[in-house]
Parts: sequence; C-alpha cells; structure tokens
Amino acid sequence: MIKSNKSRTYLLPLIAPLIGIEEKFYGLIENTYMFDSEKEYKDCFFIVQNFSFKNPEFTSYEYRMTNNDLFVKSIDFKDKVIYIYKFPKEYSHEYYCFSESTYSTFLEDAKKQILSFWTKIKGKQIGGASFVIKIKQILYKDKKLKDEIEKNLNVKLDDNAELGSFVDINSETINLSEYK
Repeated sequence: MIKSNKSRTYLLPLIAPLIGIEEKFYGLIENTYMFDSEKEYKDCFFIVQNFSFKNPEFTSYEYRMTNNDLFVKSIDFKDKVIYIYKFPKEYSHEYYCFSESTYSTFLEDAKKQILSFWTKIKGKQIGGASFVIKIKQILYKDKKLKDEIEKNLNVKLDDNAELGSFVDINSETINLSEYK
C-alpha cells in the first residue's frame, strides 16, 4: 500500500469541492502530488485514482471531475487515472506555504476547509477524530502538541517553530514516466 503524502492531507481538501470529488469515491484516491518528474506542469495538482468499471456511477463522476476550469489533462494507465488540475488561484497562498512547510500560515478559511473536509471524511472512523485533532494542532501551532514534541524529542522548540514535519519534495513528485 502506498503511504499517503502531505499534499493529500493539506491540499486535497482545498481543491476537492472545486473539482467535484465525492465522498463515496474518496476511497479510490491512491495519492496526490504537487510536482511532476518531467517538470511539465507548473502550479498543478495530481490525483492518482483507481478506476472502477464495476461502479456505473464512476463514469458520470469522472465527467464531473473533468468538466471544470481547473482540469488540465487525464492519463489512463491500467486500472488507474491520473487527473491533472491547475491549483486554484484562491488557494495559491496555501500551495506556496505548504511547499515551504509553513502550515500555520495558511489563511483561516483554508484551515477551516481542511478541518471540515477531514471531519466529514474521517470523523466517524476509528482514529479519525485524533487524525483531525492532530491536523488542527499543526495548523494552529497548538501548545500541547509543541510540549509533546519537545518531550518526545528531548528538545526545546522556538515559539515560531512549525509543528508539522517538512514537506518531502520527492514524496510530492509523481514520476509520470511510470505511467506511459
């Protein structure tokens, strides 16, 4: 199983309502990326989704996902589809802040959107509430999380320190040559 990267956690919730990702198909998303290995797509967002021929609703869902102004291209590969979107301009601040690993500098409306998205998707699952709380603690630089990190790592963090780990560009880059 592929480990979800950070763009799935922090950027997918911002673009999802604008491109029509439906909750019932969320489980088919394998991962997301903000860069491509060929450096062909600038300021884009990539969603790798498992394609389900078994679900007749998927065709109309895919139509809605590709029928919007942010859609750039899709690439079919075996039982997967890579959807490529321009990242929405209204969240370009967050896209940049995310790439710099400065989660707490996201604007308030984006923070609320992220938390609302994950509460809806994972809130009722086992461990879902703690997942949402952890995201909230990172976005708002929660003192309790800061104290916990300091204790676990036996360090003293600066009060301005971000509480989320650094964004690993390699895990945020899709190797498009694998999908040709």
